[in-house]
Amino acid sequence: MSLANVFTRSIVREIGRNYGKSISNSLLGNSHSTPVRVVGSHLGANTGGREYKNQLEKLCKTWQVKGHIATFNVAQNIYKAFFDLVEEAQADNNVDVTEIVDLMKNFVLAHKELAKVGTALNQLDKPDLEKKVDEMDNNIFDFFVELNSNFQLPKKPTGLFASKEKKIWNANKAVKDNLQEWVNQYEN
Repeated sequence: MSLANVFTRSIVREIGRNYGKSISNSLLGNSHSTPVRVVGSHLGANTGGREYKNQLEKLCKTWQVKGHIATFNVAQNIYKAFFDLVEEAQADNNVDVTEIVDLMKNFVLAHKELAKVGTALNQLDKPDLEKKVDEMDNNIFDFFVELNSNFQLPKKPTGLFASKEKKIWNANKAVKDNLQEWVNQYEN
């Protein structure tokens, strides 16, 4: 692994670590937390034009194989668009579980397309570029590994009048469990 790859992976891990801590602060309560902001119905709203939810979706649904350089650039643009969504989600220093779910959905889309780009590069006889695309995909997975390791749930609410808090806690636990499942599959 080259020095640039080590540096990139460490940055991605740091972003994931900070993101996980932010969501834990949001769930556990933190007196200096910023209130949750209200944005469009999803991350990257209005960046994909009229037809797409965001720029990442637009890239994933419109790219074409046009030679090895242009195809590799697609992978770089998908990678950047994903981390633009991450940056948007943490811009207010408060990460919401719904933002994590949105990032997970966007990653599923990006992961499928990065695999297709890698296959196209392999068919174009560019295994070195295919390997770089695979590293980008792994970097995004590393983001989720770090996010998961720093995402802590508070104790489950108890009491007769805590039904709303229990529902919220159960929803947050479902997201945490899903993240853990992703991490387990990635690491095995």
